[in-house]
Amino acid sequence: MATATAAALTIPQAYGWVVVAASAMGFTATALGAGIGGARKKLFGKDFDERADVKAIKDEIKKAFPDHKPIADGYPDMGSGLFARLLKPAEWYEFNLAQRAHHNTLENLTFAITMVLTAGLFQPEAAAACGVVFCIGRVMLARGYTRLGPNGRFPGGPISMIPMMGLLGVNLFYGFKHGLAAAGLL
Repeated sequence: MATATAAALTIPQAYGWVVVAASAMGFTATALGAGIGGARKKLFGKDFDERADVKAIKDEIKKAFPDHKPIADGYPDMGSGLFARLLKPAEWYEFNLAQRAHHNTLENLTFAITMVLTAGLFQPEAAAACGVVFCIGRVMLARGYTRLGPNGRFPGGPISMIPMMGLLGVNLFYGFKHGLAAAGLL
């Protein structure tokens, strides 16, 4: 049976750039969420709130949840709930495009930040650069998606994901290298 030994982890001095890139990735996702806020204000604003059908739904919710604050701006509707059903089809589509542009980024963010932070332990400058490219691609994707619909994901989607595949390769290479070395196979 092999004896476990501890290996020291040395964080490269350039890792600070990795942290900056990972932070920028999180900020980018948060900033893209502001696009949904704008769509909410536009589509679920004062005129929407004053509609009789909207008031009836809000009254029913208030009766069921008397301790909750009054709801506004279509919350907690994510685009497929009671309030969204009251939108005109074009308004519903506009709101859901904003939602999908943001959610698509959130769906990829955990993988992307994990790849940047771990690959940055071995290749910090490349990892940081890939994080920046991810941010640029995500902004391009959001702008395209909200303006052109699902076909607007290009070229932003691929631009943001290609560096992630490279970082996956870096992580797998160094992961296997260190794993095999620890097992005495290298």
